[in-house]
Amino acid sequence: MAAPKSPSSGAFNNTFSKISECYICNKNIVPKEIYNEHIILNSLGGRLKSKSLICRQCASKLDKIDAALSRSLNSFGLLLNIPRDRGTNPPILATRTDTGERISLDSGGKPVVIKPIITDKLADKEQPSLYISAKDKPQMREILTGLKRKYPLLNVEELVNSAVARQEDIPPVIINLSFGEEEFRSVCKMAINFYMYHDGERDLISHLIPYIKDGCENQYVGYYYPDELIAASNSSESFIHTLYIEGNPQEKILYGYIELYSAFRLIILLSDSYEGDFFQKVYSFNVLSREEMEKEININVSRKEILNLVNNPEPPLKKIESAIKVLVDAIKLNQINKAINKDIEDFSQNIPEGTIVDGKMLQELFSKLKLSKTIFPA
Repeated sequence: MAAPKSPSSGAFNNTFSKISECYICNKNIVPKEIYNEHIILNSLGGRLKSKSLICRQCASKLDKIDAALSRSLNSFGLLLNIPRDRGTNPPILATRTDTGERISLDSGGKPVVIKPIITDKLADKEQPSLYISAKDKPQMREILTGLKRKYPLLNVEELVNSAVARQEDIPPVIINLSFGEEEFRSVCKMAINFYMYHDGERDLISHLIPYIKDGCENQYVGYYYPDELIAASNSSESFIHTLYIEGNPQEKILYGYIELYSAFRLIILLSDSYEGDFFQKVYSFNVLSREEMEKEININVSRKEILNLVNNPEPPLKKIESAIKVLVDAIKLNQINKAINKDIEDFSQNIPEGTIVDGKMLQELFSKLKLSKTIFPA
């Protein structure tokens, strides 16, 4: 299905040198309505943006579907602690598989107890003791201040200052992942954004606007997991978002293909009556390095296949699970590498300049390389 790229396929259009029209409401984007739209969501670490796609008012009306996609994939961004243009990765709730306890995971997958653990045995005459596990020193101080009413002799600040910060290994936890109609609509909007970013014709996608705004009976998005890998590159990393659009007049089809974190793969029917020039556009972005990637897209899908995929959007569960497992394994390795690098950096900073590292010092370093257990179920 490959063909030479058409010179008329259009160049990047990410500037705001002229008055643009919002493709949603079809009105001019006046200065007070200028909105810097992330083509790949900011919550997913996206950096590609344009001020000439959607007005501020229309963008706010589409927040709901973008929020749904963000919630569904937030766990991966949080565990990777991906950089964002705005804000930080919000914590997520997870369930311990051994006790059923709900815990919170902060950036990078750091576990944080939701409720503090307090074991008060100060009234025990034989072995008085007090154990408190809190998420941070302010919470520890708050708990001790409350206990001081019961035990007036407690020295709150002394106990807070003597508290030991400790990161415990935790057993696997379950993280819920859902992907439904709202997420599909957000993915469709992403594909439209990328098409319009490349000087696309609104008339070809106008029928999709009611779908992304309110949903409809027609389906335009489906899962696409062919047996052969589509997005090939020289990198084996799994933290890459890929956008691809193709207009094929021979098949009379305009469609998009989107990969998120190299694991979530979807095809989007933009138009089934395309008669323009043949063109292809691709964009790949590594969310950790914040670098655009050179990728070759090897996609060979017919009009019939695309129509079948979007009209029968049953998820190929085994293929999806396999792709997510690859992503999860890559996240585990990334976390281990970060932990090792941090331990080595901390160790190096404590060695005076000019010191010759001997076997005893290396043994001390190895003892500090405590790799946390995985936070994913086996």
